[in-house]
Amino acid sequence: MGRSRKVRKILRLEARARRLLKRHDEAFLRATRAKAHAYDLLNQAQLLEYELTGTQLGELRRARSEAAKPAPGPEASGPGRPPTTAHD
Repeated sequence: MGRSRKVRKILRLEARARRLLKRHDEAFLRATRAKAHAYDLLNQAQLLEYELTGTQLGELRRARSEAAKPAPGPEASGPGRPPTTAHD
């Protein structure tokens, strides 16, 4: 005699839960490795920054401030140029 419907359902649910937990654990491990790698790269950058001259530090600060500015949207027009219209 086979298993009852409820027993089969319990077994299916438990198997699915185990698969999801395994997927979660693998993703968490990948994320943890990626985070450690990111911190390693930041540490390398900081070590290089300590070696910069005053001029290079100024250049780095300017580059960082440029990188922090939001990119212009598609509706932005260039300097001294009027916005374009659909019939142009």
